[in-house]
Amino acid sequence: MADAPAEVPCRRAARRFAEVVCPPEVRAGRRADRVLREFGLMLGSLPPAARKAMAAALVLLDQGARLYPPSRGRRFARLGDRVADAYVRAVLARRGPAAELIGRLKSVITTCYYELPEVQREIGYDPAPYIAAVSRRRLESYGQDIRAGEAAVTARPERDEP
Repeated sequence: MADAPAEVPCRRAARRFAEVVCPPEVRAGRRADRVLREFGLMLGSLPPAARKAMAAALVLLDQGARLYPPSRGRRFARLGDRVADAYVRAVLARRGPAAELIGRLKSVITTCYYELPEVQREIGYDPAPYIAAVSRRRLESYGQDIRAGEAAVTARPERDEP
């Protein structure tokens, strides 16, 4: 059974952020929904403090837009494309903890986008041949050591006879 994704906080803001920071193809089909599912899985794998930091980043991004003059008091999730893009660029251009947190959020969201199988196919990313070649090379070089290590780990402990 596959792991259920964690609930994505501020889902509308997260979706809007993905539409701004990912390539335009994120809007094709249900791709943005799949990015949010990946994001939920990513959140579920993080320690609680990191999950809270990502949630805080989304709240900060969404509500902080109200203070950005071109937004005219609107939340990030309600901004048009041009204003949303300008707002994200302005936030990321600043220095300080808020910009750093939003930058990390951007990294996580874009990673989730590029984890989608159809995106990997579109950009020609196919790691399977490379992984197979490296695995063969490592087995040729270190196979004996690997088998000895596995045997040491899986060997039954010796018991002293009374």
